[in-house]
Amino acid sequence: MTVLYPVLPILSSTFFPFDMNPTPLFSRPARLLPLAAVLLLLSSCEKELDTYYSEVGPQFPTFSTNALGTASKYATGEVVPFELRFAPQTDPLKEIRIYQKIEPGRDSTLVTTIPYKASFSRIRQADTLVVNYVVPAGANKANVKVDALLVSANGQIKGRNFSFRLAEATPTVRLTAPANVTLPAGAPPAPGDVVRFPVVINEGGINTASSFTATGILYKDIDSLITYVKVGTAAERRFARQRVPVAGTQSGAATTVNVDVALPAGSAGQPVVFRFEAKSRFLSVPPSTRSATATATALTPVAATSLAAPRTATLSYTGTAGGDLAAFDLTTFAPVAATAPVTTKDVAITSTTGNAVRLQALNTTRFVRVATGGAAAYTNATLNSIRQTYQSAATASQVAQFDNVLVGDVIIARLRGLDQYAIFTVTGLNRTSTTDVALTLAIKTL
Repeated sequence: MTVLYPVLPILSSTFFPFDMNPTPLFSRPARLLPLAAVLLLLSSCEKELDTYYSEVGPQFPTFSTNALGTASKYATGEVVPFELRFAPQTDPLKEIRIYQKIEPGRDSTLVTTIPYKASFSRIRQADTLVVNYVVPAGANKANVKVDALLVSANGQIKGRNFSFRLAEATPTVRLTAPANVTLPAGAPPAPGDVVRFPVVINEGGINTASSFTATGILYKDIDSLITYVKVGTAAERRFARQRVPVAGTQSGAATTVNVDVALPAGSAGQPVVFRFEAKSRFLSVPPSTRSATATATALTPVAATSLAAPRTATLSYTGTAGGDLAAFDLTTFAPVAATAPVTTKDVAITSTTGNAVRLQALNTTRFVRVATGGAAAYTNATLNSIRQTYQSAATASQVAQFDNVLVGDVIIARLRGLDQYAIFTVTGLNRTSTTDVALTLAIKTL
C-alpha cells in the first residue's frame, strides 16, 4: 500500500530570492486575506444556527390557578371536590386523568379518565372542571398523592398535584368519674346541683403526622360535643351543645372536656341519665358527620333541703367606732360585741361615711350578691339553691364586703369557708345622724 503524505511548503525567505527585505509572515497586508474568508464563513454559520433554533412542534396545555385540596388530612370515603382551571394551546385537549399513590406503595394508579368537554368560565377566564375525588382506603397516617394530568391531542401532558394523610373519621369517647361542683364531695345531689362529667375524646389521638410511622392515631378534627339527658321514663332530650374547643383552632388530638350539667328541676327521686356524643365533620354529598357516644351511670337526685323561716336581725352602728351592736354572728344568730374576736363577726357595718353603708365580713365568711331575680331567689331559697348560686359565681364575685348596701339587696353568705350558707335581704336602712345607722336584715339559714 502506498501512503501519500502531503507536502507543506516551508515559509522562509529563501523561497523569495527577489525580496531583499524579508518580513515576518503575519505582518504583510496581503497575507490577511484568509481572515476575511473566515469571517464570511462564521456569518454563514450564524444564519444556520438561527434556523436551527426556531420553535417547532406542539406546545403544552396550560394550567391556571387551581383550587386543589388544601386540608392536611382526609378520611377514607370522604368526597373531596377540587377545581381544575386550564386552557389548550396548539392542539385541543383530549382528556383529564386522575392518578393516586398511597403510601407505602410506590406506584401511582389511574383513578379515572374524564373526556375533555369545553366549559369556559367567564369568571375564571379558563376552562374549568370540578372533580369529586373519593378518598381511598389505606392505613392510618398514610400519605396519599393525587395527580391531575391534562392530556392534549398532540400527546403533550401537563400536571398538578396535592397530597394529604389518611385520618380516622370516627372519634372515640370515654367518661371518667363525675364530681360534684356545687356541693361537697360525696354529698347526694339535688335538682339544680351542678355535676361535672370529664369526657375524654380521641384518647391517644394526634392532630397532625409528619410520617407514616408517627406515634398515635391521626383523627379528623372534633367539631362539637352534644349532651343528652333522660329523666325517669321520659324521652331523652338534647340538653346542651358546645363547640370543641369553645374558641380557637379545632383539632383531632386527644382532649378532655369537662361538662358541667345542672340536674333538671323536678328530677328528685328519679334516675337521671346523661349521654355525651362527640362529632366530627365528614365531607360527603350532602355533608354529614361521624360520631361516638358514651353514657354515664344514672344519678338519683334527693329532695332539696329547706331553710328555716326568715328571722330578723338589726345591726346598729353608733359613733365613730360602731359600738357593740354593729356586728352579727350568723352561726349563733346573735350580735357580737366590739371587743369579741373577729372570727365571730360574720357580718358587720364597718363604715357609714359618704352617705354609704359598708357591710363587711371580718372573718373568712364571703358574700355573693344576687344581681338579678333576687326577690324570687330569696322567696324560693333552699340550702341547695343558695349553695348552687354561690358556688356557680365567679371567684371575683365572692367578696368580703359591699361598700354601699341598699334596701332590697339580696346577699348569699358562705360561713367561714364551711359548707354552711345563709341568705338575707336588706329590709330597712335608717340613718339617725351623720354617723349612726340602723340596718335591718331578714335572714334565712338552716
